[in-house]
Amino acid sequence: MDERDTQFNELKEFYNVCTNCSQLSENRTQVVFGDGNPLSKILFIGEAPGAKEDINGIPFCGASGKVLTELLGSVNLTRKDIFITNTVLCRPPNNRNPKKEEMDHCGDRLTKLIHVMQPKVIVTIGNFATQRILGKTGITTIRGKQFNKRIADNDVVVVPVVHPASYLYSGRNPEMFKRMSEDFQTIANVIKGKKQQESLTDY
Repeated sequence: MDERDTQFNELKEFYNVCTNCSQLSENRTQVVFGDGNPLSKILFIGEAPGAKEDINGIPFCGASGKVLTELLGSVNLTRKDIFITNTVLCRPPNNRNPKKEEMDHCGDRLTKLIHVMQPKVIVTIGNFATQRILGKTGITTIRGKQFNKRIADNDVVVVPVVHPASYLYSGRNPEMFKRMSEDFQTIANVIKGKKQQESLTDY
């Protein structure tokens, strides 16, 4: 077994019983640690699990997830090509926004995950993930842009994107989907550039 596999499994086991956030741990059905390929060099980070995610234990398994899968498919990626997690691992009650202290508690886990995975590309989905990783807000103004960042002794390119839920809330506005698709093309271009620099076996 790859050493990163072992470290990943240990991290997952540790946080599957985490009780750092009392309200979240008391109300959750389960911890939604993540989904996809833990050895991928491409990490997607969302906001928090919703009701379906809390039940199924898989991030982005509801309506937003279908949009995300479609966007990935538009650039010939599947969920097996990436790993996807959230800013916080437990569903906030009534789908409220995560509190700062909850994001801080789970931030240690996110840093450890990045240290284990050593991704080359991080995609932050929506404002909460973007603020956690880049310290920036205003997703509509920075979406699709590339930011070089060093996290957990790891150099990455961060690309913020609009949350698929925003597209759903817009009534599936076709212009918004077009912009989101363009941002995913940017992600594909970054990945292609990274693959040319790194060994293909690293992806």
